[in-house]
Amino acid sequence: MLLNTKIRELIVNSIEIMQKNNFFQEEFDADKVGFLVSLPNLPEHLEDEEIKYDLSTNVAFLLKKYVKTSPLNIANELVNILMQNTDVFVKIDVAMPGFINIVLKDEVFNEVLLNANKEGFKYGANQFEPTKINVEYISANPTGFLHVGHVRGAVYGDSLIKIYRHAGYQVESEYYVNDAGNQINVLANSAKVRYFELFGQTLEMPEESYKGQDIVWAVEQIKNKKGDYYLNDFESKYQEFKTEVKDILLEKIKYDLSKLNIGNFDTFSSELSILQNGAVDEALEKMKEYTYHKDGALFLKTTEFKDDKDRVLIKSDGSNTYLLPDIAYHLTKFKKADRLINIWGADHSGYVERMKAALKILGYDDNRLDVLIIQLVRLIKNGEEFKMSKRAGTSVTLSDLLEVSSPDAVRFMMLTREINNKFDFDIDFSNSANSSNPVYIVQYAHSRTVSLLNNLVKPDLSLKSFNLSYKAKKIVLAIDEFPSLIKTIVETSKVNLMSQYLLNLAKLFNSFYSETKLKGHENEAEYAYLVSVVQLVLRLGLGLIGVSAPENM
Repeated sequence: MLLNTKIRELIVNSIEIMQKNNFFQEEFDADKVGFLVSLPNLPEHLEDEEIKYDLSTNVAFLLKKYVKTSPLNIANELVNILMQNTDVFVKIDVAMPGFINIVLKDEVFNEVLLNANKEGFKYGANQFEPTKINVEYISANPTGFLHVGHVRGAVYGDSLIKIYRHAGYQVESEYYVNDAGNQINVLANSAKVRYFELFGQTLEMPEESYKGQDIVWAVEQIKNKKGDYYLNDFESKYQEFKTEVKDILLEKIKYDLSKLNIGNFDTFSSELSILQNGAVDEALEKMKEYTYHKDGALFLKTTEFKDDKDRVLIKSDGSNTYLLPDIAYHLTKFKKADRLINIWGADHSGYVERMKAALKILGYDDNRLDVLIIQLVRLIKNGEEFKMSKRAGTSVTLSDLLEVSSPDAVRFMMLTREINNKFDFDIDFSNSANSSNPVYIVQYAHSRTVSLLNNLVKPDLSLKSFNLSYKAKKIVLAIDEFPSLIKTIVETSKVNLMSQYLLNLAKLFNSFYSETKLKGHENEAEYAYLVSVVQLVLRLGLGLIGVSAPENM
């Protein structure tokens, strides 16, 4: 059992005993009292011998509203019951005006380390039933290279999938290829101009076009492979040309993602396939009671399900809107998963309600779809912003970014903020090898554990009790939090909590190391065991966000 959870349960059980003894004047659910169990709030300069307590709780203050007495009296009554658990507590004191301060037995801390070491890389794993989840992310149009704006969602989605799988879910990773819309025609028309230019022929670039160098690169690949094959009778080969350009850019996207340690999607779904396999007709049939014609177009009554206006499915010219195949795509996904997670860019935030409305019309619980919106990223170098615009030809691509920053730095830094906040990625800062750089701090802490274990005696925790320093106890308490961290990330989808946790653990360990001479310590073997578990958790956590754990730095 998690240490913090165990302490909380003991407190809740004690409150329930007080309820049975009619201590309180009002009825309430003891399990829903939102009290904290945390490290005591102490000045940083205190030495170990000056620190008397391991944990503190504010529970007495929250119980005050249920009885006409002071928090101090409540705390004293609660402590009398808590102290019956002599296998956990050494002592519990009450401090004015009602804080409860706790000293735990060393065996309790040892149990945390033994449990983590026993579970190894399964620590915190399999906390949930193996529900089938489909996570669709990135899904960038194959109309050019991936740019920095795609990277945040890519890293976030890949890490979320790793954590969900660790937690016990069956997760299918999916990339939706938008290969049937007008943007693919724009791509082909733009590529045609660039292809003919390679053979000295000048054509007028369409007003709606992609002007980036990625299009030039794509047609150069075609020229290298097929020469002037498309110069003659281009119109009859147009569909073949369009498919080839799209496929080349999609393969480039896959290759660039692999350099970011993202690859092997379980499924690449095609919009074109959705249009051809009957899924659209099936969706229309299921939704027919909620559709109507107006001005030659087919509308869906999404306003009946909290959308701000009804949405067009088929335009008056007979062509589909983007919404119709997307509804059919979600219908297809629900046939193979219990829950869907879509990771979309900020430009799709207004699209959420109409999709949820469509799912309700199809008969699905819209709570089975979670849409996570990724806010924008700005790339900063030398204090200035790089602009991103694929069509203007000035985009900063993923390949460009990885030429000046490591995959580890990119992945870790992209996960330091919540996704609903805009993020500035500072290239210079992410590459700095100093104590202010989060990824450097965490990776250096891991490499330090490797070096230490190569020089210390064999880790051993056969002693049931040894005098842990306060800084060592803080490390153990952090290690104890890891399983609940996994649970929290799954419940909130806040992957940034993992990077924050790893940074905190690394700082705790570095502080402990700087103040503790481990070699020759009377408990060297026991402390070596602590170091080995720190290494385990750092390596496990870094792996779950796709960042390496170097042994030397």
